[in-house]
Amino acid sequence: MRTLVIGSSGQLGQDLMQRLGEGAFGLTHADIDVTDGVGVSCIVRDHEPDWVINTAAFHRVDDCEMNPALAFAVNAVGAANVARAAAEAGAGVVFYSTDYVFGGEGRPRHDPHTESSLPDPYNVYGVSKLAGERMVMNANPRHLVIRTAGLYGVATSRKGWTFPELMVSKGRADGWVKVVTDQALSPTYTHDLAETTQALMEREARGLFHLTNEGECSWFEFAQATFDITGIAVNMEPSATVTGERRARRPPYSALTSERLAESGVPRLRPWRVALEHYLNAKGLVEAH
Repeated sequence: MRTLVIGSSGQLGQDLMQRLGEGAFGLTHADIDVTDGVGVSCIVRDHEPDWVINTAAFHRVDDCEMNPALAFAVNAVGAANVARAAAEAGAGVVFYSTDYVFGGEGRPRHDPHTESSLPDPYNVYGVSKLAGERMVMNANPRHLVIRTAGLYGVATSRKGWTFPELMVSKGRADGWVKVVTDQALSPTYTHDLAETTQALMEREARGLFHLTNEGECSWFEFAQATFDITGIAVNMEPSATVTGERRARRPPYSALTSERLAESGVPRLRPWRVALEHYLNAKGLVEAH
């Protein structure tokens, strides 16, 4: 299976490249501009892939509010360019979307969104990714649209840190952290996401899938689990989201689960806390006792 991975230097992209092995060819942002439809078609055609995985995204959520044109150019039109180019080359396409297509206002905890839940995005980023989903589905019948959330992985991210790494750093340096309690999600380890993406591709699965580690937590609970696992003693102060503190409105409840994985024969991802422990040990962040 020859696979073209767009965004191969990103956190998820690096895990995909490692998982797919010799059959994968990676392209970075310097190699391909997804907003250039003609250029994308030429590059994809030249590589003759069986699958094209598109991890490219403009995902700085607050910046999307300031530059919606760029958000839609990358997350919607760019996604369609890649999907169309893959279709022209006879290849399938994988597009990663986000839990931010949901808002969750008034939705109770422990009632996660499934693939059949009605989207209600709160911000430009979520709207642009939802548009990208629809455009990918229309452009290539052999599509896998994967919604995921709260990504973290062993490879260095563009930000230079993941949320667990940030918590460990602040906990060790300050002995105190303040974390919101009123935003709940399903954090996802990119190692597990890459593994399950490959499994779906190998089974020629099609359509929309939610792929996150099982379960849900608030950012506060995510941080708390990080400190429990690493053995760092920290004073934690719970806080509420302050409206207007950031440009983009954050969804209060965007936890995801899948009702479609079982029919594809692919197991669900392991529980989020188990995945977090694997990650923290892999990064060498667990204190020796």
